[in-house]
Amino acid sequence: ATWGQTAPSPTQAAAPRVAIQLVDRIVAVVNREVVTQKEVDDRILRVLMEMRQRGTRALDQELLRQQVLERIIAEKVQLQFAQEIGLSVDDLQVDQTVARIAESNRLSLTEFRAALERDGLTFTKFREEMRQEIILQRLREREVVNRITVAESEVDNFLTDQIPPAGDVRAEFNVSHVLVRVPEQ
Repeated sequence: ATWGQTAPSPTQAAAPRVAIQLVDRIVAVVNREVVTQKEVDDRILRVLMEMRQRGTRALDQELLRQQVLERIIAEKVQLQFAQEIGLSVDDLQVDQTVARIAESNRLSLTEFRAALERDGLTFTKFREEMRQEIILQRLREREVVNRITVAESEVDNFLTDQIPPAGDVRAEFNVSHVLVRVPEQ
């Protein structure tokens, strides 16, 4: 051995190499937040589970991965925008939403919590997802409502077109606001 260098001891030379295991990796950066592979994989598992429950056939794995990643990125952008404009949801609103979901499934909150955990989702994670869903819904409503304008003349024209001839008094109008949610596919 050269002066200043030491030869490896017999125990060092015989020590097994430690395999490096990848825990997670960044797949996208959305402004100041990252999207991890685990986040994408978890969402894909949930989508596949929902598709099985609905009886929908699975998409091509790569197409599904791309759609899920795009959806996560879009949500992160919207959540960041909501935060910038000060849109938030307090714990009471989240608790009420979770209670309504449990009630609609005819479960007590304790039973609902147990069902979530059986499906592999912690209650804390579910609450946070509900908070984000509420924020996204309010953001979409706010952005849509601010862009829709219906002029009085449009209402008058519609009613003129819909009102039956003068002799027909059976016509009734039931005016309401209807929101129809459609899956992105």
